[in-house]
Amino acid sequence: MPLRQLGVFLDNKPGSLTKVMALLDNSKIKIFALSIVDTGEFGLLRLILNDPEQAVKILEDANFVLAKSRINTEVTSIIIGEKNTISKVTKILSNNNINIDYAYLSPIQKDEEQALIIGVKDAEKVEKILKESNSDI
Repeated sequence: MPLRQLGVFLDNKPGSLTKVMALLDNSKIKIFALSIVDTGEFGLLRLILNDPEQAVKILEDANFVLAKSRINTEVTSIIIGEKNTISKVTKILSNNNINIDYAYLSPIQKDEEQALIIGVKDAEKVEKILKESNSDI
């Protein structure tokens, strides 16, 4: 099942990220994955959270600008390890004419495995393709 990702625009200056993290920490919202992209004047913070709907409310109430899609961005999480290497996953997607718009890793606490978060146009289709190829998602 695709995951919901929250996107937050931040001023590209010290302390901007701290404000978001403090709001989430104080509300007991857990962060499972995080990515920050520098776009010059602003940064784009992408988050996978345990309660994205609550995070939207908290951040909007604090006047943060959320990405247009808010939490409607669907992403796929794939377990990367000995069985599923990043090259294997990207080859499967490439062979199925799937373009990866962006990707980032999130460490998980299970041996040496990590979760690869990928943004694609159709997350459900990607998950179906990967399941049919016996990939862990």
